[in-house]
Amino acid sequence: MVQTDTVKKYQQLVTEAIKALENAYVPDPKGWRFGSAVLTAKGNIYSSGQYYSDTYSLTLHAEQAAIAHASAHGEHEIVAIAGVGTDKPEAYCHPCGMCKQLLYEKFLRHKIDIDVVMANTKGKYIVKKISELVPYPWPER
Repeated sequence: MVQTDTVKKYQQLVTEAIKALENAYVPDPKGWRFGSAVLTAKGNIYSSGQYYSDTYSLTLHAEQAAIAHASAHGEHEIVAIAGVGTDKPEAYCHPCGMCKQLLYEKFLRHKIDIDVVMANTKGKYIVKKISELVPYPWPER
């Protein structure tokens, strides 16, 4: 059973990820938006939307931006991350392969099996450990 404090933190993370959608840099008003928020080991939350690039490959994903935001404040240990997107508002937003890899590498470095809070724009969510989302990791554990 999940503790009440944890549920409150997850709800707060999802709320911050949804708020981050507003500040995502997406030049096309009809473009999909993604927001993310991380919870650090110190208990702080940092959020961001994605930063779109016409090249696509230079687009900074919301998860990457939120992690960088935490790191810019000297907080590198992530215990949970929430993500939300407008592409399918009712669906749970899960990290792409590149973001899963980034989270997995943080897991290896800090020995924290990050809670990945996959949310929708209605505020509903499911939680999985990064180790569950990367069944065949590289590098291996």
